[in-house]
Amino acid sequence: MIMRQLNVAVLLCICLRAGFVSHATEVGYQDWQFTNSANPAIPTVLTNSAGKPTATIMLGYAASGWLESLSSFGTQTGLWDLGMQDPNDLAHDTRGRVQLSIPNPVPATSSTNTTTDFGLRVVQFVDGLFYIGTLSFSIPGAVYLGRTIVETLPGPLGGEWVADQFHWHWAPSPAQVSLTITGAVTGTLLDRITVDTASAVVAPPPLLITSVEKHSDALAISWSGGLPPYQVYVTTNLLNSEAWQAVGSPVSGSSAEIPLLDPVEFVRVRGSD
Repeated sequence: MIMRQLNVAVLLCICLRAGFVSHATEVGYQDWQFTNSANPAIPTVLTNSAGKPTATIMLGYAASGWLESLSSFGTQTGLWDLGMQDPNDLAHDTRGRVQLSIPNPVPATSSTNTTTDFGLRVVQFVDGLFYIGTLSFSIPGAVYLGRTIVETLPGPLGGEWVADQFHWHWAPSPAQVSLTITGAVTGTLLDRITVDTASAVVAPPPLLITSVEKHSDALAISWSGGLPPYQVYVTTNLLNSEAWQAVGSPVSGSSAEIPLLDPVEFVRVRGSD
């Protein structure tokens, strides 16, 4: 809040902005073990209060599809052979894909800020020759944080079953996480996909007036923090809490210009929070 005076120098208030504070973290867990050929596939193990995630498998060139097991590839069961790039049709991308759609229990809204941390673990066969293990991802709006090799298990023909962990972050959170995993050019053999999500409501920084400037018979006010929409109020009597009067319409930005009417008035800005 600031006081405004007609024909008197206007006060300038510059305040430090507080950091965000997290509240109400909700954790989700989705584990696709692919125990059958259902497509789209529902997670074998699931914790998600927002609904049921799905994994839609789009097979590529020369794909074998779902396999209960492969006798020469160890004890892993529930496999998806996604296929490969057609060497005779390089003009089109024929690699296999998995489309994950995961409802987010704490999406951002007009009145809340939220963040989501997303961990993806993919178990696939890698031999460095045919199954090279190179995956690519399309995950709109997320910031990529890195990859970790979690573990490797010995496989046939000098290959290994490799568990890779990938990490992303959203701010603000999406209503639904959409991720497309695209297989390697030479082929991809998947065993398991696991997703961890941690979504949190984030308290916005406090709404603080950062500048006040007099423009002829008007007052230009800028602020930071809070959540839109914002409303400017004025009063001449601080002892009466009901004397505050709204000036103009609510604004979605972080500044407003109001007329200077009375010799002495107090001004404040309120957000939706």
